Amino acid sequence: MIEHQQAVGCKKSEPTAYSLQPYNIGFLSMPLPLSFILIFLVSACNNPANAPVPRKGIVTMAPHLTETVFALGQGGRVIAVGSFCDYPPEVTKLPRVGGYIDPNLEKISTLSPELLIVPGRDRKVGEYAEMKGLPLLSVNMDSFASIDAGIETIGKALNCVSEADALRARIRRELDGVRNAVKGLPRPKVLIITARSSHALHNLYTSNRSSFVSEMVECAGGENIYADGPTNYFAGSKETIVVRMPEVVLEFHAGENLDAAEHTKFVADWQQLPSLPAVQNGRVYLIMESHALRPGPRVGEIARILAKRLHPEAAIPTP
Repeated sequence: MIEHQQAVGCKKSEPTAYSLQPYNIGFLSMPLPLSFILIFLVSACNNPANAPVPRKGIVTMAPHLTETVFALGQGGRVIAVGSFCDYPPEVTKLPRVGGYIDPNLEKISTLSPELLIVPGRDRKVGEYAEMKGLPLLSVNMDSFASIDAGIETIGKALNCVSEADALRARIRRELDGVRNAVKGLPRPKVLIITARSSHALHNLYTSNRSSFVSEMVECAGGENIYADGPTNYFAGSKETIVVRMPEVVLEFHAGENLDAAEHTKFVADWQQLPSLPAVQNGRVYLIMESHALRPGPRVGEIARILAKRLHPEAAIPTP
């Protein structure tokens, strides 16, 4: 442009301190500083350092889900777990991201996992995962059928279908072994207590036939007195318990570190209902195993433990 002006005899203008000299090179036909800015922006966009960080690893938000992933041989992919996960032992060395009720969503987002596996569905977690573009797998496991289906779902998601099929087959064999061992034996009426809030026998939480806890009792040769309950888990009453006359009380204290005195106290509490056959015959049992209420790979093991309580005379198979 300047050279053209001089060639036709035009007076050359003096550039001011703020004038911008253009270049005529495609998109660079614009003021010099602006072209440099665009070059910088294009370079930054093409810089691998500014590319999205690839997601890697799995976060599991519940103990039974963590156990399932490890049982499928995928434990090496787990980068963080929920607050209550404690099995297998190597899980204790992994970072914690809160529980399902109170998840540390920011920490989960920072970890940028390739998959977040949660129990059931929670709107808060679901909305956050969608907002952050976080891959989410919701798995409901609260019955024998849904445990089996959940393992299958996780196996497909983690690309280990054959391992999932093998685990499902193993669990079915274990449960069938317990059923066969108690087949034909009298089935005592069982009161299942999944939790209670005091030694006064208030707020006695139990389960109906749809829950895996009741299914374990049925598999072990017992009859749940609350099989017809309104929901999977609910509060029973002392009055209905007395009417239904359980012959055995199975009270779950899964993972609680009760000393001998506390254990004795919990059993003695049932003397408040002396008319119960379970109390009269000394058949109140506390189930202490940490995984006793986990709907996962070890349900067969818990079914064996319950069968030994309900039918000490039976030859319960070992793993």
